[in-house]
Amino acid sequence: MTLSSPAIPRGPTLVERLPRGSALLVPALLFLLLFYVYPLAQLIGASLPGGSGKNYALIFSRPVFLRVIAETFRVSLVVMAVTVLVAFPYAYAMANAGRRALLFLTVALLIPFWVSLLLRSFSWIVLLQNTGLVNQMLLGLGLIEKPLKLIRTETGVILGMVHVLLPYAVLPLYSVMKKIDMRLMEASSICGASWFHGFRRVYLPMALPGVLAAAILTFTLALGFYITPALLGSPRDMMIAQMIAGQFSEQLNFGLGAALAVVLMALTGLAFAVFGLGRMLLARRVAA
Repeated sequence: MTLSSPAIPRGPTLVERLPRGSALLVPALLFLLLFYVYPLAQLIGASLPGGSGKNYALIFSRPVFLRVIAETFRVSLVVMAVTVLVAFPYAYAMANAGRRALLFLTVALLIPFWVSLLLRSFSWIVLLQNTGLVNQMLLGLGLIEKPLKLIRTETGVILGMVHVLLPYAVLPLYSVMKKIDMRLMEASSICGASWFHGFRRVYLPMALPGVLAAAILTFTLALGFYITPALLGSPRDMMIAQMIAGQFSEQLNFGLGAALAVVLMALTGLAFAVFGLGRMLLARRVAA
């Protein structure tokens, strides 16, 4: 090419081809790589000492590990169901309350966030013990003749976990319910439908996205609970997070603890996938 030859137009560089504003994503990507991807890779590597999968083979061949995994799933499902059932009427009341009532309900819901999880779990020990408020009320009402054993039981674990997880179910439900036009319920009543029939056929289908969001939040959080089951439950009620902590702090078996942690993350990912599929099917049904 001579000096008189026309210049060959230069194409856009890789940086120029990126969408405008992409540079703003770099700090977030670096943060994820440094504080999520790298630790996750380290955890997976620790669970595979020498490239061997013996820790995973041990987990899925020993009944004690399988029992704890199954127990974790079962308790998490029960906690999810109870939490959503309690959260639904609470969120309904918030969505249809006046300004002052809404303020009161919101403050009552969020006050536990200002107290540490450890203190909240200890407060349930005080409430559920033989001389606690719950047993004293039941005795005073004549519903029981002697105090119930509520501490170191699955019932105590479920009560404590539901209390902690309630805000995580109420808030997504409320965000959906406040957008529902209550005039639709009035219209169904005018058309001759009972309140229950109108609620089941009109209100509930529109609130289902909030129900699914509340369910997946509470279920995935319940899978990894540690403090509340450790304080309110018994060794028979051990969940997978407690077993992970025991492998790291007591047994000093870091490889097995890492493998259990990876299994927990896989279970959480599976739960997200199942709920995501349910949400997609619900969206298709509504669109149809």
